Amino acid sequence: MHPEQSAHARRGSFSMQNETTENTVTRTQSIINRSAVKRYALQVSAEKRAGKFTRVSEEFLTQVEADLDSSIRQLCSADRSEMSVPDLDASWFITGHAATKLEDRLNMLATVIIHRKVMRHPTIGCTLK
Repeated sequence: MHPEQSAHARRGSFSMQNETTENTVTRTQSIINRSAVKRYALQVSAEKRAGKFTRVSEEFLTQVEADLDSSIRQLCSADRSEMSVPDLDASWFITGHAATKLEDRLNMLATVIIHRKVMRHPTIGCTLK
């Protein structure tokens, strides 16, 4: 990285876009565990599709991440009128228990997304795309 890049750029951002710097592509911070997604997708392939797929493409992982990110955004799609905009000084209202329950639900949602993608994938080639 160039010295003129900010510390924020070196740490990465929360977008799913790839950053290109001098002919190198570096992935920004992801909301999924890519190796776990690959492993589970190949497990579903072995158990439900007779092991038809033996590889997982970057495109498949990007689609899973986009679907999960879309689902997370839907959680925040409540009415955003002026009357419902919270104060910036609002305290944290949820507990660690709520965060744990949310994490469990998000993992289940990711499982469903991956399973559906594997099951709907056409039987062409050996790579999930």
